[in-house]
Amino acid sequence: MKILIVIDDYFNKSNGMSISTQRFVHELKKMGQDVRILSSIAGGKPDYPLPIMTIPIFKNIIAKEGFHFAKPKKEIIKEAIRWADLVHLEDPFPVCWTAAKIAKQMRKPITGTFHLYPENLTASVPILDHASINSAFMRLFRDTTFNYCSYLQCPTTKVEHRLKKYNFKSKLIVISNGISDYYLQSNQRTTTTDPFTILSIGRFSNEKDQKTLIKAIGRSKYKDRIKLILAGKGPLKNEYISLCQRLKLNAQLGFYSRNDLKQIMDQSNIVVHCANVEVEGMACMEAFATGCVPIIAQSPLSSTSSYALSPNNLFPAGSSEILAQRIDYWINHPKDLKMMSANYQNYAKSLTVQFSAKKLLTMMKNAQKNYLSN
Repeated sequence: MKILIVIDDYFNKSNGMSISTQRFVHELKKMGQDVRILSSIAGGKPDYPLPIMTIPIFKNIIAKEGFHFAKPKKEIIKEAIRWADLVHLEDPFPVCWTAAKIAKQMRKPITGTFHLYPENLTASVPILDHASINSAFMRLFRDTTFNYCSYLQCPTTKVEHRLKKYNFKSKLIVISNGISDYYLQSNQRTTTTDPFTILSIGRFSNEKDQKTLIKAIGRSKYKDRIKLILAGKGPLKNEYISLCQRLKLNAQLGFYSRNDLKQIMDQSNIVVHCANVEVEGMACMEAFATGCVPIIAQSPLSSTSSYALSPNNLFPAGSSEILAQRIDYWINHPKDLKMMSANYQNYAKSLTVQFSAKKLLTMMKNAQKNYLSN
């Protein structure tokens, strides 16, 4: 099958949507599919290159988030779609909604993946982060892009339920974004209990809420034994550095390469996922695949909590007090921590990207088959 993947920022190395797309493309090609990319030229050379689009009002915010929008050039989009047997949309932005309309006109089957909520965007612009505006964006995503898809991948059941609530027309298929083999390979963990290392991975932004973790460590009875590693980049970095200094925490903040981050995971005792808006939480999944024991925020707009294996792997989003209690529990119970580490390494083997890619390809083939039969 000739599959066209449409995405704004394919080569981005710090964006979960982009990284997940890269992994699925790799797996689809391994299964013998002919896959091409329609994307912006940011960071690489896609098969069908589009210029980067600047949005003047949000230019600075977008730059801080490290994301690039592609400019929808219709002739390039038409050329790409003419080649394809099937068009797969990865985001709800202008290139994808333009591609959706053109693919429909050219009578090509269309599928998609739902990667992000409106709240992932509006959390960085507080004036927009209101229920009515987020609902309006959700309907916009639905009507401009995803209702063109006959099938739509939902990374979790929680995402599926929310899309049903908003009356998405597509056939919704729950398929995890999956965990790369790189994190599932057996490894020799090199953790120690002094310092007790806590890792958190993600963009330094409002919806990721690392501030709750910093405050929780400040509350911990074992504050002086804890080393905090915040892996990421983003607009709140300086604010987090100041807060860590004020609370006198042993903390390091930085953006790490894939290999360096894997090494950090192998040396960390727990990974804390504080995000209150999360479609799946791939970074947390990768960390627990290496044996980091997760503590995950429970929030109405986060699906990551579905991966908790015990109550001590959960805390109410935004509660630094209860998160501190969870941290202290794992420090107090090293045997439980070791056992839970092994449990998560085994659990992660059921969430491989290879398994997810096979399900995605089946979804695409069903979409093509149904389209040709109608």
